Amino acid sequence: MFWMNLKKKITDRLKQLTIGYVNDQEMIDSLRKQGVTIGERVRFFAPHTITVDVTKPYMIKIGNDVQITAGVTILTHGYDWSVVKGLTGEILGSCGEVVIGNNVFIGTKSTILKEVHIGDNVIIGANSLVNKDCESGYVYAGVPAKKIMTIEEYAEKMRKKQFIQAYNQFKCYYEKYNELPKKDMFDEFFFLFEDRSSELIEKFDKKLKLLGNYEKSKEKFLSREGQMFENYEQFCSKCMEKFKLEHKSYIVSEN
Repeated sequence: MFWMNLKKKITDRLKQLTIGYVNDQEMIDSLRKQGVTIGERVRFFAPHTITVDVTKPYMIKIGNDVQITAGVTILTHGYDWSVVKGLTGEILGSCGEVVIGNNVFIGTKSTILKEVHIGDNVIIGANSLVNKDCESGYVYAGVPAKKIMTIEEYAEKMRKKQFIQAYNQFKCYYEKYNELPKKDMFDEFFFLFEDRSSELIEKFDKKLKLLGNYEKSKEKFLSREGQMFENYEQFCSKCMEKFKLEHKSYIVSEN
């Protein structure tokens, strides 16, 4: 047993050195040990692509329910002072605290610079350069990142797109396989069609449990808000109707 455990530790360490962290929990544990403050239910997606500046780990604070996606960089210092030193001989330090609040999403390949505080309930769009504080309750995007809209406005924008985005998923699957997709594939769109009176399948219930606010999500689901169809069959029927209108020359399989 000892040798098996030792072998696993060595293997995991080699993986970390060659491709980065094995998984996001390993990255979180490692960052916490080094001094980074990290809350609960935090995710690092594709952790081997994410860079967290740990030269001063005690200067990074990450709240609860933060989603950090592939290619994100978080910096607490800069080495730009090296150019000044080369010119004048002076050493002029460069560092700043980075604070990320609760319920924050940081999009792919975004960079968070030193001296930035991000509030609660914030979305950072992909490829953004965040060089200034982000106020709670807003969407930011761009280089440099700018305030785009409130989270409430963003939510309303998403509500209006729910069916068309679910249909696009349906269409792409049907075009690829020429068969109806299974219901559990729509685990991000089940508010549109799932019967509120029946027991939820595991995959849907798991989505309700994300971010630790299960009761709030369950209450919203049971209120029937966002429901457009009585059941999944009716949803599929509407999708097929739309598909045939868009593909009049498409030969639908007899199967």
